[in-house]
Amino acid sequence: MTIKAVLFDLGNTLVYQNPYKTFQKILGTHGIAKTTKEIEEAFAKTEREFDIERHSRLSAHEFYMQLNIHILKHLGITNSNALQALAENINIQWFKTSKVHLYRDAKPTLAKLKKMGLKLGLITDDYKIDLEKIMPQVGLQNFFDICVCGDTVGKRKPNPQVFEHALNQLNIRSSEAIFVGDRIDTDYIGAKEAGMTPILIRRESSKQEIAGFRSITSLEEVFKVLEIMEGEGSNP
Repeated sequence: MTIKAVLFDLGNTLVYQNPYKTFQKILGTHGIAKTTKEIEEAFAKTEREFDIERHSRLSAHEFYMQLNIHILKHLGITNSNALQALAENINIQWFKTSKVHLYRDAKPTLAKLKKMGLKLGLITDDYKIDLEKIMPQVGLQNFFDICVCGDTVGKRKPNPQVFEHALNQLNIRSSEAIFVGDRIDTDYIGAKEAGMTPILIRRESSKQEIAGFRSITSLEEVFKVLEIMEGEGSNP
């Protein structure tokens, strides 16, 4: 099997941040004290209830406004005027308050893959405007041949149209691509249904075996996967 491209998810695959701490800090500037546990629970409830597909065609500003309002309601903030003002301020202050970190293995892995002549792609649910802030901050702006964002095709992972769009942009077949992401539901299953070879990166659960899923504990292990796949392809 000839692999021509390796595509990646962004958050918790190449970069990471602490959205709960960021939310907490911004609320603190408004005199609102919430524990990180309370904020984590509000995020979790919102993730279960928030229909991302229904909101996927909204602008970045409106999408995050609606998302922030849902989270704030779960934190017990119900005054409509306060909700709107807080949601707006969170949007404005987010990247001024949040620090995005690059995983140590990200740049060396991307550089080596590029040197091998492989095409590189990024598929993320973040908006294009988010990437314009994140990529220069972590120094990844010059690595990728294509970037597919949450607002590129009006769909989000695991919708196969997102992966198919990336493949079309790279002018390759699905069987010629690997996709690396940290979530089973959106990344692994979405890539698999699009015909790509999915790899699950499981940094936080590196000591746990996940049966039935091709997985790695660091990005550097991608090269071992490539070797195995090359060997499988050369066998009659």
